[in-house]
Amino acid sequence: MPEVETVRAGLAREMNGKKIKAAQVSDGRSTRRHPSAREFRAQIEGRSVKSVERLGKYLACALDNGSHLVIHLGMTGQVLRAKNAKAPKPKHTHVVLQLSTNEEVRFADQRTFGEMFVSAPVSDGEVVEISKFARLAIGGSGLGLRARVRELAHLGMDPYEDQVGWDRFTAVTRSRSVPLKALLTDQSIICGIGNIYADEILFSAGLRFDRPCDALTTVEARRLHRTIPEVLTEAIKAGGTTLSDEMFVNVEGEPGTYQNQLQVHTREGLACPQCRTPIERVIFRDRSTYWCPRCQT
Repeated sequence: MPEVETVRAGLAREMNGKKIKAAQVSDGRSTRRHPSAREFRAQIEGRSVKSVERLGKYLACALDNGSHLVIHLGMTGQVLRAKNAKAPKPKHTHVVLQLSTNEEVRFADQRTFGEMFVSAPVSDGEVVEISKFARLAIGGSGLGLRARVRELAHLGMDPYEDQVGWDRFTAVTRSRSVPLKALLTDQSIICGIGNIYADEILFSAGLRFDRPCDALTTVEARRLHRTIPEVLTEAIKAGGTTLSDEMFVNVEGEPGTYQNQLQVHTREGLACPQCRTPIERVIFRDRSTYWCPRCQT
């Protein structure tokens, strides 16, 4: 999520108040929710961007007709700014949006797991069924965005956009028997946390990745609730994490720096920063998990 928030901030600076003059689609897989590239273009060309919001791992650009341009980066997606059409296009550029200032916003995606689509305005009388976990929020902008963009209504609690108190968070956590890391990365319960940050959050909270959620004490659950935004905030300040594959960059093409602050993720065999025990790596649900067997209980 810190990577998506970094892109959101850059896109807001780049697109707010500007008109999308034209759109080009060179690979229909990136706009696969639409029956054709022509239909996708027709829904955004001539529209002005009012704001850029984020929910979980999704970006939602509000357009002046009430619709939203929704972007999901997937595993390798990049949203890049270009001064004009003459600037060299990165390989795997699939969608190009030309703005009224002649600048371009380009969507590049090597593995094409990401996507862009336009969400039509919610009609009068239409009922959008919002996630029961998101409805636990007592404040924040997340509920309003879900109500406006039906495709995002299924997403669980967002650590920033939904204000959920520790008591409700604890109730959800302790009502489930799944391993903690499975809970943190289940986008239908808590949206926006991926593999990297789940490892970092659990290390900072001193909790094992495979600890059953219903085994947490109240003190441990409160600590986890507090740790989630603390870790994510530091990662956002650092502009996100760019690992050795260099897939993540901000809209200016610059990498993040939080990889230099990682405590356990990708640090297999290195000393734990707290106790000097070697960091271990295990495969958990088909993904690498890094943890300290001494500090995390």
